[in-house]
Amino acid sequence: MSPRAQDPNESTDDAVWQDLVARLEESPSSELPERQASGPAPTAEERVRAIFDNQPAPAPPGPRDYSASEHEDDGTYQPPEPPALGVGDPLVVLAWLCAVGGPVALMLIAMFWRSVSTTVMLGIVGIFIASVTFLIFRLPKTRDYDDDGAEV
Repeated sequence: MSPRAQDPNESTDDAVWQDLVARLEESPSSELPERQASGPAPTAEERVRAIFDNQPAPAPPGPRDYSASEHEDDGTYQPPEPPALGVGDPLVVLAWLCAVGGPVALMLIAMFWRSVSTTVMLGIVGIFIASVTFLIFRLPKTRDYDDDGAEV
């Protein structure tokens, strides 16, 4: 890597910087009143009051500050609470566990237990096929083509 070559504007950059520093030194550096060296030191309460007296007014309330009244009933439909996830037909839950667990079990056997017997492998494949078949036959037999699926 070669050292950085001097830009043609570097000498003018120094002049501009010196001009900027000179203009900033001419302007008043702070709006705070000067504290007299001979006066008593302000107390902690006076210092806190001086900090918070010069703060801007609090912001007006915004959209996130809105809270609806608790007993507001505008006649809208409130759907019933859905049933718990664990509630359902036990055969369907078992079929879903076998349909998902069969391929996962085959993958884990292929990775970690290479010497498994053929009967275990065939049993897992058979359980998987039976559970998928059960789930397919549980699907609705008829279809209403005029129905868009929305229910009220």
